[in-house]
Amino acid sequence: MKMLFDTASLASTDIGNAYASMVSREFYDGTLDIEPGGHGTLRMVKVMANPISVTHISNSKRVGYERTWAHIRNNKTGLRVIWFVQRGTLTIDRSQSACTIQAGHAGIVDTSTPFRANLKVDAESKSEAIAVLVPSDIFQGYLHNADQFFEPFSFQTHEGRVVERLLSLMVDELGNENQPELAKSLAGSLLEAVLDCIGCRRKSPPRRYSVAEQRLADIENYILMNLYDSDISYFKVAERCKISPRYLGYLLKANGTSFSELLWKNRLSKARDCLVSPWSRDDSVKTVAYMMGFKSAAHFSRMFKASYGCTPMEYRSKYGTENNASQVLVSHPEALEPVALSA
Repeated sequence: MKMLFDTASLASTDIGNAYASMVSREFYDGTLDIEPGGHGTLRMVKVMANPISVTHISNSKRVGYERTWAHIRNNKTGLRVIWFVQRGTLTIDRSQSACTIQAGHAGIVDTSTPFRANLKVDAESKSEAIAVLVPSDIFQGYLHNADQFFEPFSFQTHEGRVVERLLSLMVDELGNENQPELAKSLAGSLLEAVLDCIGCRRKSPPRRYSVAEQRLADIENYILMNLYDSDISYFKVAERCKISPRYLGYLLKANGTSFSELLWKNRLSKARDCLVSPWSRDDSVKTVAYMMGFKSAAHFSRMFKASYGCTPMEYRSKYGTENNASQVLVSHPEALEPVALSA
């Protein structure tokens, strides 16, 4: 085990800086907010580091955490976090939805979009949770169908009890020594068990994918995880996916798309949501353009109008008052479908 953070050993004035230093090494950037009136005892102990990160968190005060677009721009992780709440409650507020995870339940958070989380204590002034940080490639490999799963799910079921046993085994068996093969095996078993918990497992055996299909999935996933990188390029994607630029072009063409179309379509979709999201609807169009990886507001506005038939300001004026993304989707589905983009 590795002690990451313990407020019991810190002066109240040092907590913020100590936490910021720790998360930059171990997690993903965000702002910590601990309930005033004494800092209580917030402890974070890492149980596993690879291939997934497992951290046990306990606290005797309410703890808030916020990850904004500014944090995402500076710290592009692409991680998914599976929160297992053992005591207290965890409230997660996302731009798409909000949910409260009670003790005995779990939930999934995507760190590539803004969110606010509050871990609250129970009647005995205690909260306890396990945060499992899963890299995007591993998450897509095991839990692809769960990528848009926003609701809490119980681990007080037969399948959930398997999850609990695996988490306990990680703490008991991996806490004192480095056992990489056991860690890898337990990580895979845990993600398989989570898949059973949320009911996303296929009823029939999965289809075998060709090498070309797997490569294409790697390309699309890399682009999605790096949409905010203004320097992302055709050659950079080929290099990171360990294929030649020529083969990259062949794969995309065979799938009826191009690199520029795939990149702009996904960037514009994210930017559209950002324009009306409560997290960023007060940001200027220039700021939204920068956050989404565009190098200028003028380029962003031209691409947006070509795709959606109106300027970003017109779109925000029409849909961005008190509407959130889900309300726009239900009330104005025509606004969400982009026209074809030229390469």
